[in-house]
Amino acid sequence: MTDQPENQNTQPNYFGEGARFLLTAAGAVIVILGLQAARGVLLPIMMAGFLAIISYAITKLLSKYLHFPHWLAVTSTVIADGGILFGVASIIKFLAADMKQTLQGDFTARMVEKYNELMAWLGNFGLEEQARALVSSPQEIFDMQQLVALIQTISGQAISFVTTCTLVLVLMTFMLGEAKLFKRNLHRLPNSTKGKEDFTVALRGIQRYLLIKTIASAATGAMAWSCCAAMDVPFAFLWGLIAYLLNYIPTIGSIVAAIPPIIMALLMGGWGDAAIITFCYVGINFMIGNGIEPIFLGKQFGIATSVVLLAVLFWGWVWGPVGMLLAVPIMVLIKLALENSRDLSWVATIISDEPPPHVEKLNKNIN
Repeated sequence: MTDQPENQNTQPNYFGEGARFLLTAAGAVIVILGLQAARGVLLPIMMAGFLAIISYAITKLLSKYLHFPHWLAVTSTVIADGGILFGVASIIKFLAADMKQTLQGDFTARMVEKYNELMAWLGNFGLEEQARALVSSPQEIFDMQQLVALIQTISGQAISFVTTCTLVLVLMTFMLGEAKLFKRNLHRLPNSTKGKEDFTVALRGIQRYLLIKTIASAATGAMAWSCCAAMDVPFAFLWGLIAYLLNYIPTIGSIVAAIPPIIMALLMGGWGDAAIITFCYVGINFMIGNGIEPIFLGKQFGIATSVVLLAVLFWGWVWGPVGMLLAVPIMVLIKLALENSRDLSWVATIISDEPPPHVEKLNKNIN
């Protein structure tokens, strides 16, 4: 009589586990929708943190080697960052207005000419009718009017970008100003706190990642500018600037940055110029993305490449281009939170590309 209740209590509570999973999934959906709804508030905060992490090295350099007072080091850093942001916005606005006037010229006629050349070439293989049935006009591939409207929109948003940058710089000033306080409070935690050590390592890793990514992006932009200028591609400086900015976005950014100069080279030069620009961008991205960056970055975050790509797409859907820019730092912090969660640590193991501890021990014994 007394064994039956004990057996009933030892049975797994399937309904409880199912309900817990559904509540977790529902909570995740609510959080995602909340992030989308609050993007106007959260994005300036995230951008300020992003810039503060990058720029803290400058503040520290001014304080340590040039003996600037902390307030002066912070002020100098913010002024330098503000000059860069406003300068980039002004250049984009100026070049966008210039490009708008250029595209309203004979570019449509050039597109029709290249389209007819492509159809004639396909006709040599008996594929012209099929190609024309698939794409009846060049406007279906590349609508110049829509591009002009897009450029006009980008130019008009430069003013709102300046307003957003002002808020970002104000938030960044407070973050840099209280960096010492935050660091001091972090050291006040017990030395045995695992979360403290993991957070410190993750923060240093993010700072190193952003610093190396900035240098690699600058090199990418400079080489892209040089290639476009050597081939007389119009707006070469703009394509170099876009290559620099989009290189922060893993994988996808480099591909998107290459499309406009290739099209411009095709319209202004020909198929040979477009092929050369394509080869140049592939070479640059292969050298920087697969050569230089892995040497200095390695796999310090321990996140699988496929997970990084999915994170870029996901945060791009949630927060747009800025979300794609911040995808890697956000994933580092999420992985850290998952590793320190008793219930969700298994998720951190799944998205990691690090070998299990017993495999690492086996490799050490073999070596």
